[in-house]
Amino acid sequence: MKTLYVFCEGATEQGFCRQVLAPHLAGFGFLHVPAVKVAFSRKKGVIQRGGVRSYKPLRDDILNTIKSRADKDVFFTTMIDLYGLPRNFPDKTQNTRNPAKPTPYVQALEKAFAKDIGHSRFVPHLQLHEYETLLFSDPVAFEVAFVDCTSAIAALKAIADSFPTIEHINDGKITAPSKRIIDILPFYGKRKAIAGPDIAELIGMAVLRQKCPHFNAWVTHLESL
Repeated sequence: MKTLYVFCEGATEQGFCRQVLAPHLAGFGFLHVPAVKVAFSRKKGVIQRGGVRSYKPLRDDILNTIKSRADKDVFFTTMIDLYGLPRNFPDKTQNTRNPAKPTPYVQALEKAFAKDIGHSRFVPHLQLHEYETLLFSDPVAFEVAFVDCTSAIAALKAIADSFPTIEHINDGKITAPSKRIIDILPFYGKRKAIAGPDIAELIGMAVLRQKCPHFNAWVTHLESL
């Protein structure tokens, strides 16, 4: 049986991995799918985790974990937001994002990420543009976390329908997916670690993959390992 380590931004992504990704991958031979918050510093013998503030701590964390888990059936991946990546991320300054066609940009950064880590058991994934994109796959699922939210659901649907795909929802400071959700449902900001995974679980992997092609490509790759 196989193991997949998922380096992710925070508690919301950890919940998604536990509630949605791990049960799905169990059908593809993955017995264990630990979701680990990425390291952002190491000081006085203590590792601080949660969020990508600079590339080097993330890189060191991944490489150290790969080195300590040498079994051929142990794999490694990431679930990190494209939104807010540090400037020193591999090839970020060498590539330009086209809002109308975001996929080539994220693929270029993932390719550079894979090259820099340089290990066959590592599968990089950058989420277009952040975790909350997934929740626009079916806004009706917000009912699992919020009451009397009919008008909010309609507003979220209108946003999703205004883009070619929900992965086109941009990464502006006030227009990123999470910012749009919080603007409509302010309580999401305080409950995202619980509500985010619950909503995605209710939506289901099939719909998430249908609505998010780049996300689907990642899951497909993981299934093939």
